[in-house]
Order: sequence, then structure tokens, then C-alpha cells
Amino acid sequence: MRVQAPGVQEALARTRFGTPRVIFAPGIPDLVRDAESVLSGYFSMSYSAPHLFGDRLEQFADEVRELLTERSPEGVFWDWPGDTEVTLARK
Repeated sequence: MRVQAPGVQEALARTRFGTPRVIFAPGIPDLVRDAESVLSGYFSMSYSAPHLFGDRLEQFADEVRELLTERSPEGVFWDWPGDTEVTLARK
């Protein structure tokens, strides 16, 4: 579902940028991940990068794997990364 703040395109159109171009990319509705993929995705975020865990990295990773196994003994997780909408405005 496409959701955009009301009036964004109209507001930009009234500026020197002119009418913007909007690119919409729907999310993948059936993305299936395993436990290592879930953990890797978490570590890929700037707020949870591996170096931030210091010498507790392996302990944390082991605890996450344990929690994920409790939630899904088969090790399969459904994920939906969401839709992406990019508004391009050029001078």
C-alpha cells in the first residue's frame, strides 16, 4: 500500500525543484530467512554492528540463535522488509 505524506508532491512542484518523480518498489511479500540470515540482518544495522558488542559478541549471537530456535524449531522465519518509495526532485 502506497502511503505518502499529504501534499509532498504538490509542495515540491511549487518550488524551484518542480514536479518530482516518484519511484515505488514493493516489498518482497514472501521473504523467507533462516536464523543466520536473521542474525546477519540485525548485525547489518548501524545501531547493532558487531563491533558494538565488544567481547560479548559471541555470547549475544548464541543467545539470539537460542531464542530464534525457541520461536521456530525448523529455523524458518518470514520477513517483510516493507515497501520503498523514493521521491526525486531536481533543480
